[in-house]
Amino acid sequence: MLTDQHIIVATVVVVIISTILILYRRQIVVIYRSFKARSELRRLIAQNNTDNDNTDQPYVSGIFIHPVKSLRPVSLSDTTFDEHGLLNDRRIMIVRPLPTPVYGMFVDGEPTHRFFTQRQSPSLATIDASQRYLNSRIKLSSSMLPNESIYINVNPSYIKTLPIRYQCGLWSDQIEVADLGDEAAAYVAKIVSKDDDSFRDVRVVSIIPSSTRKVNELYCPDSARIGPLAKLPQGGLTDGFPILIATQRSLDELNRRLAEKGKSELPLSRFRANLIISNTSKPFDEDNWKAIQIGKGKDSVILHIAKGCPRCKQSCTDQLTGERGEEPLETLSEFRALGLDEADVYFGQNAVMNGDVQYHKSMIRVGDSVTILTRGDPVWDSEQVQAE
Repeated sequence: MLTDQHIIVATVVVVIISTILILYRRQIVVIYRSFKARSELRRLIAQNNTDNDNTDQPYVSGIFIHPVKSLRPVSLSDTTFDEHGLLNDRRIMIVRPLPTPVYGMFVDGEPTHRFFTQRQSPSLATIDASQRYLNSRIKLSSSMLPNESIYINVNPSYIKTLPIRYQCGLWSDQIEVADLGDEAAAYVAKIVSKDDDSFRDVRVVSIIPSSTRKVNELYCPDSARIGPLAKLPQGGLTDGFPILIATQRSLDELNRRLAEKGKSELPLSRFRANLIISNTSKPFDEDNWKAIQIGKGKDSVILHIAKGCPRCKQSCTDQLTGERGEEPLETLSEFRALGLDEADVYFGQNAVMNGDVQYHKSMIRVGDSVTILTRGDPVWDSEQVQAE
């Protein structure tokens, strides 16, 4: 028989549960959707792994990381991942100080610096950033300074000890970074000041191991959310998403159109992608990819396509010389203006890893097969792109 005390306890429990459901309803829905999507994907993967091998399928033909954002890429035969994306990809970047506010000083939490790329200084394309894994150093060298080079210590343990920190604006986000010292800044300043003398104030900074920068929730697929709480994945110092995919057949179509105009072909380096996929069924087939499997079996890697990648004038910069022209934007505008504004042209797809990922155990290799697990409608930017 229920007593008054039992009724009171039951009422309190019901009120608590109801309050939790009301306050956290949205998060509970997100967790459920993520769990359901990942379960369905696991079923598709299991089915795919039992299918007979198809030798005539897409495959990974190139893997590239950019140790320093907006400097030259490094080609790899294989790589793995961490919570920020491909290991060692875009963990360092160039920044400039923001003007002092009219009220005289920056307040706590306000950005003091802004990211700086080839969009402002094409000469950054001449700087080679060679990764030295054994001693955790990056060597910077440039054809513009043939007799000079420097090494930057990028060991995470060392980065944690650096005393000078900035709040840095990176597109619409803000992230804490550590200053890597005067020598690195002076070296880069010698090069970029040839574009504009005011660029001498550049600094070279690193992401801090404890820093977080989540991807845009608007474009994050349910299956890419991480763990039982369905947390958003991170993007490091990339423009917005941790992985950029391009296909050889799409470049071939662009170059076909350039050739029809009597213009020179362009290399895929113009688009600074991480993964190059060859042997796709048609040009821009990747627009409709939703989930792809790289490799086979338990060691395969699952990536989710988040949205198309809008291109800016950086794609018009020769990635060896720093010289800037009108292509490929001029030709892409004729058939890839897919955003809200005619100036928004797209080439390549942004991607994130599956939410079940085990980072350092997930490896991809040149030559790995690529299986298209799911397809759907393309996703472009929900607002006009304002390239800096």
